[in-house]
Amino acid sequence: MKAAEFFELYDSFGERRAGGLGDIASARWLQERANEAGDRAYLVHVKFDCFVPDVSWISTDDRRVEGLPLFDGGTTDAVGIVGAIGPLGSAAEIGFAEMEPRAASLPGNPFAVARRDSRHAAIVVALRTKTDSLAPLNAHDLSRPFGPPVLQVAGREATWLRELGSRGASVKLVAQGHRKPALSANVRADLAGSGPPLLLLTPRTSWWTSTAERGGGIFAWLTALKALATVPRRRAVVALATCGHELGHIGAHHAFAIETRLASESALVIHLGANLGCAETPHLVVRSNVDGLSQRMAEALVAAGYPRSPIEVLTGGKANGEAHEIEQRGGRYVSLIGDNPWFHAAEDRWPLSIDIHRTTAIAQAVAAVAAEQVT
Repeated sequence: MKAAEFFELYDSFGERRAGGLGDIASARWLQERANEAGDRAYLVHVKFDCFVPDVSWISTDDRRVEGLPLFDGGTTDAVGIVGAIGPLGSAAEIGFAEMEPRAASLPGNPFAVARRDSRHAAIVVALRTKTDSLAPLNAHDLSRPFGPPVLQVAGREATWLRELGSRGASVKLVAQGHRKPALSANVRADLAGSGPPLLLLTPRTSWWTSTAERGGGIFAWLTALKALATVPRRRAVVALATCGHELGHIGAHHAFAIETRLASESALVIHLGANLGCAETPHLVVRSNVDGLSQRMAEALVAAGYPRSPIEVLTGGKANGEAHEIEQRGGRYVSLIGDNPWFHAAEDRWPLSIDIHRTTAIAQAVAAVAAEQVT
């Protein structure tokens, strides 16, 4: 399948939030694509408690703005909370912050610390992206929600909220939601060989369609899987596309709880993270905790046609995304993560947000490095 055809099909499923309408349908589609590698791919269903947002907003006497509750924060009743609004950390009843969605990319991030330590009765946060639409924060603590109610609103509302906060205006905040049992799925494919295996790891769900955020990693995952199916292998391969990245990595936690050695004892984990081949932003972080491996991946990227100057090569440091799960469990990894001006925004769609040339180069480079690890 050509790259453009892949992304057009990928985009057609619409929202693929874990537990949502497009989730299982897109998982089955990916399973079918993985089956084309020649070995059986299958779904591993993951049960979890899903947060379902109800009508939520912030208002003054003359204006009301709809929003989305934080999925791992507190909630209000329909009456809500009334009080003065002011900067996060002030004495105001309702704190205000503006930030990029990536600022909450790791557990224990500064915003989570501010929520935990805050004395605000509620918080409203405006999420800033290229389009300044509503770009939700990931819910790392979905199973252990904490802190005051937090209402997420579009970044375009930041100026209005900032002005209200500057004069301590009175606002009303309602952040409602409920929980219900839900079902998602990891997609897994195995290629025969001796162990410990090479693990190809990528997340597959997200807040919206997220074509650049997730599609580039999935395209590289499929490309590498198909390439590995055709080479003589001395090492086994496990390809795992996990659900619930946006909800505390629930799919990865499920997989590593069932098979504890998969994270810690795989020969290598190739983590295909967010925003691989996104348009407008060629910056690409290649990080590994194995000496020389991030440099080797960078060389493969350049050989495949990726420009060298925007590649940031790092060894060690704090891993991000699902690579963080590998690092925490003592595993060996190499991770690729890019930038995205539409990050977590609904406007991240084909063809606007995809650079086909760079996406294809990443997929070819990953396949080449993966082949070196198994032959």
